[in-house]
Amino acid sequence: MNSGRPIHAVIGVRRIGGSTFYVRRSNLMQNYPGVWSLFSIQHNPERLPDVRNLAAAQPLFDAMSAERLGAVPVTIRSYLTSGSSDINPMGVDVNLHLYEIEFDEEPLLNPCYYTEAAWLSAEEYEERCADQVCGLCLRLWADYAWIHGYTDRPFIPRTPYEAAA
Repeated sequence: MNSGRPIHAVIGVRRIGGSTFYVRRSNLMQNYPGVWSLFSIQHNPERLPDVRNLAAAQPLFDAMSAERLGAVPVTIRSYLTSGSSDINPMGVDVNLHLYEIEFDEEPLLNPCYYTEAAWLSAEEYEERCADQVCGLCLRLWADYAWIHGYTDRPFIPRTPYEAAA
C-alpha cells in the first residue's frame, strides 16, 4: 500500500492523428489494476524539479522503458500538462505530468505492468472503457485533447468520485 505519501509520476502519451496508444494495466499493479490507461512511472519529485525540462525528464522515461516496455527507446517530444488530485482509490495526493512521446519501434510490454496495448480513438476508448473507473492521467489527457482540438469533447469514463457515489 502507498503509506499515505503523495504519488508523483510522469505519463507518456503516444498519439498519431486521431488515435492514442493505450495500455491495459496488469492486475498485479497496486493502482488501477486492469484499467486501460497511459504509460506511467512514479518518481521522486526531487529528480524532476522543473517538469518542463525535457532533458531532466528523459531519464524517467528511459527507466520506464527499461522496466516496462522492453527497453524500446522512448523520446519525449514535448511537455503537455500537469495536474494533481486526491480523488482516487488510494486516498492520497497524486501529482502527474503528461508528455507527448515517440517510440522507435512498438514497445514490448512487460506483463507485470501492462498486459495489452491498442491504438484507440476517443470514441473507441469510451466504448472499451465504459465500465472502468479512470484516474487523473486520463482526466488530464481527455481535457488536454479536447482543449487542443484532438477530440470534440472530453472522453473519460467514470471518475473514482463518481464511482463512490
